[in-house]
Amino acid sequence: MKKMVFFLLAVVCLVLALSSVALAATPQEIYNDYASDGSLDGTYTDAELQAYLDDAWLDQYGDPAILTALDAIVNGILSGHEEFPFTGAEVALMGLAVLALVGGGMGLRRLTRSRA
Repeated sequence: MKKMVFFLLAVVCLVLALSSVALAATPQEIYNDYASDGSLDGTYTDAELQAYLDDAWLDQYGDPAILTALDAIVNGILSGHEEFPFTGAEVALMGLAVLALVGGGMGLRRLTRSRA
């Protein structure tokens, strides 16, 4: 019984971990969404939009009129997201946190040593 519970728990974890990949939009779905009515009705992640731009099959076989307009829309959406510039402050803060934790651990160890 215990093995069966662990097996079912493992199956549930794998299904939850792998289902997001199965639900991702393909470049063809993005193309079809725009081709149906001239607008993107779905919500797409940046990775899905970038995959559309990198898809060679659509570039070769898609309708050039649709591709030109859709490429402009997708590039506009992707360029609208600004990323915070990396300044190194995050690494410095993590380094300070590590030093504080190591120093605190060493201090606690010294305080708890028996005095003989």
